[in-house]
Amino acid sequence: MDAGNKKISADLQLVYGRKYPQTTVFLADAREPTKTLAPGSIDAIITSPPYPNEKDYTRTTRLESVILGFYKDMAHLRGYKKNLLRSNTRGVYKTDKDDEWVADIEQIQRLAEAIETRRIELEKTSGFEKMYARVTKLYFGGMARHFSELTKILKPGAKLAYVVGDQASYLQVMIRTGQILATIAEKVGYQVERIDLFRTRFATATQTELREEVVVLRWPGPK
Repeated sequence: MDAGNKKISADLQLVYGRKYPQTTVFLADAREPTKTLAPGSIDAIITSPPYPNEKDYTRTTRLESVILGFYKDMAHLRGYKKNLLRSNTRGVYKTDKDDEWVADIEQIQRLAEAIETRRIELEKTSGFEKMYARVTKLYFGGMARHFSELTKILKPGAKLAYVVGDQASYLQVMIRTGQILATIAEKVGYQVERIDLFRTRFATATQTELREEVVVLRWPGPK
């Protein structure tokens, strides 16, 4: 047994036999929380959403998902993927419209233009590369939709914490995820209490430090 598996085994032994409060897990679309949760029922949210990059989480977790019975076959998986935030080009569909939620946010539009300009300069012509600019807008649009819909289920004064990281996966154009999400949240009506630096990691491709941050928000309630 390697060191990683030994640590997992030790962690499981620590919690075995203990009693914990009852929890409920919903398999649902985070952009449509009102379909699952009652209005004004949530005090706090702590989460780490996908980052805007080319990581398809359904591929990296496929074995576990099949074993746990989350989906039965590829057709089931494809239907499941439509309920996910658009964070990579392998999960984009022609009917997607989340980008409309950020059509008036100039920072995001400039970012998408910079990615498309870089693609043209580098003469990248694959189908996935051509979607980099669009998936960037769909990602932030999906998060804007998420923030907006959450206001219907949050209690006034609710606190939210989002662990997110900078990315440069799309042709080395820097995406300051935390800063942009804070801008979107403020536009929706949240108060940005702070952005805490969690850690940094060095990106060899861009020779820059990428920040992983915790964006802390407060929902003051409807005006």
